[in-house]
Amino acid sequence: MNRFSHPSHPLRRWLAITGLLLALALVGARLALPGILKNAINRRLEAIPAYTGQVDKVTVSLLRGAYAMEGVRIAKREAETTHPFVAVEHLDFSLAWQELLHGQVVSEIVARRARLNFVQAGNEKESQLDFDRRWQNVIHDLFPIEITHFEVTEGELHFVAPAREPPVDIFVRNLHVRARGLRNRPDLNRDAYPATVLVEGVAPGNGNLSLTAELEPLAAQPRFHLRLKVDKLSLPAVNQFLQAYANVDVSSGEFTGYLEMVARNGRYEGYLKPFFENLVFQGAQDREKNLFARLWEKIVAVAAHLLKNNQTDQVAMRVPFSGEFGATSVGFWESVRTLLRNAFVEALKEGLDGHPRPKGDPEEIPPPPKAEEAGVTK
Repeated sequence: MNRFSHPSHPLRRWLAITGLLLALALVGARLALPGILKNAINRRLEAIPAYTGQVDKVTVSLLRGAYAMEGVRIAKREAETTHPFVAVEHLDFSLAWQELLHGQVVSEIVARRARLNFVQAGNEKESQLDFDRRWQNVIHDLFPIEITHFEVTEGELHFVAPAREPPVDIFVRNLHVRARGLRNRPDLNRDAYPATVLVEGVAPGNGNLSLTAELEPLAAQPRFHLRLKVDKLSLPAVNQFLQAYANVDVSSGEFTGYLEMVARNGRYEGYLKPFFENLVFQGAQDREKNLFARLWEKIVAVAAHLLKNNQTDQVAMRVPFSGEFGATSVGFWESVRTLLRNAFVEALKEGLDGHPRPKGDPEEIPPPPKAEEAGVTK
């Protein structure tokens, strides 16, 4: 037998031991990686100013190029014992292989059963009503490559005011969010609105909510074009909100609303078109109300009846607003004019009116896409 036909026994033993050690090292690294990632993520979440956060579990899929976080919770420190700002049951981060084949290293993020709570507490410290730009640093650390696709399924959006009387918790359920082009770092070669967001959900009383937005997520000042429609929201389903903020409650009625808003260069311009129909101001709690509360409700009911368009059976108006962030100006007299015109002259048309433009903005703006093109159902 040729002495070179087979490797020697010591060489084969060395190769076997080396392969075994390498396999054990890979297995060990694979087992240790979730714990290392979990600790690193929790440290980063704890470093968010004014907020605290944690992740219960991290899993890794090397073959898929992905990792997932379970039990994600982020809360404002002063409000930690009440409602978390963000709570996500499962958050999956993975490479977009289709884009990778074209030479782009980008990511896809899918969140399942995510809940976002906006809280109006008794004081500013415990309230959670806005986003902080420092979140961009956290997102960049956790997802350090460009985000090409972000999706939320089975989500919920809550507005909570526990200090009001009665306490308020109104929410949109079955929230489905799809966003593309969010990015983590600026790119001056992109369009003015590189990111698109589509949102669909179920409003209280089985109403429908749909939203489309184009935005520049990393602009130094807010820059977006937003269109929102709420269709057939049942007013009795939000009686706690009506009682807390308007001191009225209804036994019957529906709300349909349209909102369009544009922001750039530190200013914004927009309008709101609310439509109320089949309003009946009666409630089971009327006998328990004091005289002034019952009198106010009667005044509102009479005003709604007088300002109702007889053909459409709707109370409607157009409310323009504009200003700089932190200082809003509402077109009061224009709102009153459209309210009276709808009641006595001509019914206000439902739907969006067109693109508003902030004052002093010479930029030409393309018309908004049709709902079908934007992927939003009517």
